[in-house]
This record gives sequence, C-alpha cells and structure tokens, in this order.
Amino acid sequence: MSMNNRKIKLQTPNSKLQTAVFLFLLLFMFAVASASSALEMQAKSVRPFGDNPLTVVSDVPGKLTIQAWMGTLPLKDVTTETEIEPGPTEINWTGLTWQDEPVPRGDVRLMATLTHPDGTTESAETQIRVASPHPAVISCIPTVDRFHPDGRTPLNIECTLSAAGTCLVEIVSADNPDEILWQAQEMCDGKSAVVFKWYGKNKDRYTCPPGEYLISAHSKTQPQWVQTAVVTVLADPLPPLVIEETGPLIPEDLTDDAAVWQALTAPVVVGKGPEGKGLVIYAREGAKYERIASVSCRTVGVTVLAPADEEGWVHVGVWRQNDSVYTEGYVKEDTLQVIRPNALYGAVLDKTAQTLTIYGRGERLGTMLVSTGLENKGRISETNSGAYLLGTRLSSFVNDGYSYNYPIRIDGFNLIHSIGYKMRDGKVDYSDQIAELGKKASHGCVRMDVRGDQGLNAWWVWTHMGRDSKIIITDDH
Repeated sequence: MSMNNRKIKLQTPNSKLQTAVFLFLLLFMFAVASASSALEMQAKSVRPFGDNPLTVVSDVPGKLTIQAWMGTLPLKDVTTETEIEPGPTEINWTGLTWQDEPVPRGDVRLMATLTHPDGTTESAETQIRVASPHPAVISCIPTVDRFHPDGRTPLNIECTLSAAGTCLVEIVSADNPDEILWQAQEMCDGKSAVVFKWYGKNKDRYTCPPGEYLISAHSKTQPQWVQTAVVTVLADPLPPLVIEETGPLIPEDLTDDAAVWQALTAPVVVGKGPEGKGLVIYAREGAKYERIASVSCRTVGVTVLAPADEEGWVHVGVWRQNDSVYTEGYVKEDTLQVIRPNALYGAVLDKTAQTLTIYGRGERLGTMLVSTGLENKGRISETNSGAYLLGTRLSSFVNDGYSYNYPIRIDGFNLIHSIGYKMRDGKVDYSDQIAELGKKASHGCVRMDVRGDQGLNAWWVWTHMGRDSKIIITDDH
C-alpha cells in the first residue's frame, strides 16, 4: 500500500496564529541575517528487496545520514555521510537492515541529518509504511558440506524466500563456473523452506566428478538477490557410523575453541524416527522394564555410556524431557541412529550466562544474548541441556499475544526463534522481551536477540545454520 508524498520540515505550525508568527519570524530572520538551509525529505511506502527512492532536498551541500527506527529499535542506516550537492538528491533504500534482513511490515521512522561544511547540522524527519517484501531468496543451505553421489541418497538443499514465489537453484563446478550442470525450480510459500534434492548428476544424468561445486539460488522475479553455498563431492563414501561410547556431550572448557569445535562436529546418537516422536528410556531392573524418561527423536542427542550388550540394550544418559533432570537408562540399539552434524556452523548455549556463541568452520564468530526456559508457577519450563541438531524450519507463530519469527525445531516441545514482538500504534515493538534477554524468561524455547548491529542475531541463525547444525546447551544445575 502506498502513501502520498510527505514533505517534512524542521518545524510544523499547529494553528493559524502559530503559522503567522512562524512566517513573521522567518521573514525577520531572513532580513537581518542569511537564513539557514531548509532540509526536506520525501518518501513513499517501502517494499523490502525493491527500489525505494527517498528524496532529500537541501539548499546547501553537506554530508547526509539517514537513520531508521522500528519503534524503539534502531535499524541499519539507510545511508551514512553521503556527500550531496544543493537541490534534490535521490537515495535508494532496499528496505533491508542488518545482514540484509527485510524490515518487518509496519511504520518506520526516518531521520535525515545534514552536516554542513562548517560542522553545523540540521535534520528532517518522516514516518513511512513498510509493506510486504518482494519475493527474494534469503537462504540457500545444503544439509551437509560433503556429499558422495551414490545414486540413492540426495544432497538436500533448503531454500527460503521472503515472500511467496518461484525459487530457482543452479549448480556449477568451481573449476568451470560458466557451465550450468544442474538446475531446478520450485514454488515457495514464503513461510517455510523448500527442499531441492540433487543426486550429484548433471543435466545429461551423468555423475559429476569429485571436486568443489557452487550452489546458487534466486527468485524468478528478483534474480539480483542471490544466495550461494559450496559443497564438496567426494569420490568415496564417508565411513559408516556405529553406535559406540560417546563420552560427555558438553565440553568442560568452553574457552577452548578447538575442543568446542571438536564437540560440535562429533557424530550425534539420536532416536530413530521422525522429529517429535518420543524415544523411551527404560530402567531395566531385573525383568521389569520401567519407563523412566523420554526425549524427542532425530534432533536430541543421547550420551552413550556403554555399547549394546548381548540382548541389544544400550546404556544411555539423557536430560529428561518432562522435567529436565539428567537420567540414565537403557534403550534398544535398533531404536537409535548416528548422524554427522552439518559441519559448516555450530553453537554453544551457556545457560548460566544466557548467551549463544556461534562457531563457523572452527572459528568463534561471536555471541548474542538469549532467554531460555523459566520455571513459573510450578510449571517446568526449563530448556533442557545436552546436544541438539537443528530440525525443521517452521512458520512464524503467535503465543500469549507475542509474534515470533524464524522458528527452528530443536526437540518435540521447544524451538529456537527470535524474541517476540507486539504491534503498538502500527509499529513492531520488541521492548518487552528485549528487556528479558540475558535472563531465563521463556516457556522452554530459546529466544534469540533481533538486534543485528553486532553481526549475529536470530535472522543470521535462520539464514546460515542449516539442518543438522549442532547446538550444545550447557547444564547450570
């Protein structure tokens, strides 16, 4: 929805009398001294991933900065210290903020500040409406970084769009990037990921040779916004994984980046079955097999304390799903499977500090504040400790009046997602849950910071960390 052009000046009279006084003072000031420049800004509504012109008019040259706020949350500057000449200047804004995240729908406040050659400044301000984004690809993530094309198991490539549209994926060899070896397209609803399956073959259905391959994805209508990834095609399959003693899932020294990365890339033993299905742990005392715990299959790691005995029982340790208590028991070996984590990225959530530290290819990339589960009114809402694999990307949702974006399943009950917001006076307002960051406050999910000026936030996790990326959550008991 577009709005009429608005021309915003430094002062706006509120009545006819004030208008007369205002004009008189301006004429008087002009008569006794040279008048200061009148800075004006004109803008229409904005659609992220599009060409959105903002026009600034000034009588004098200077350095122009346009700042943006979504409620009380500062966004990335539209432009910073851009040299302009007298007259109208058009600034194109993509409607994106930190790490190319589209600004959410709602009202955004813009302030243009011009610094004159003599160091003095003047400013103009306006409010504009942000509409729904154009459909652009916002993530392109292979589920593994190494792939052996055996003809049966595909490489899954998860792509998401900012709005409903058609996503196109192309694969080329790093040695010959001009030749498209494989391409495909799928419709995307703009809410959840669409999965492309590549079996390692070219357009002629011949298996591609070992080497490095480049994956690119873009939408049909916005081809200028491209997301890329790299995958290595292997000549031989990786060695098979077996269920064996794992050792502790949580490294003792979180300051040892090498040890942390080794833990983040170590294979994970999980329950065999779809996400959310329960893996039952038994006491196995004598002939009585009492159920003592359960955890979600596929995404929740279990500690293997001893491999299978003659009867096929594996001794395991888990953080019990219903009350977060660490428990040891037994499961049948055929109810377990071993998964190699996605080795591009991993993360450690320190529940004591309430921080999430991101690692990429062995390097510590940075840390953001989070909020984990808080026991409230006798309800157990603790975020369980242990090792988790990121699961399915889900659609945004509303709970207790707050809207949450970028949810990814980590177990049957809990997700990792952004902090929640409410719409207040047409503006997205995160202030309630920003105040809770760094403290336990959620119903069990992991709430991530949305502020992106430090480089990492919920949007970054959504667009970079793919399925089966491992998150280790420390134990604070």
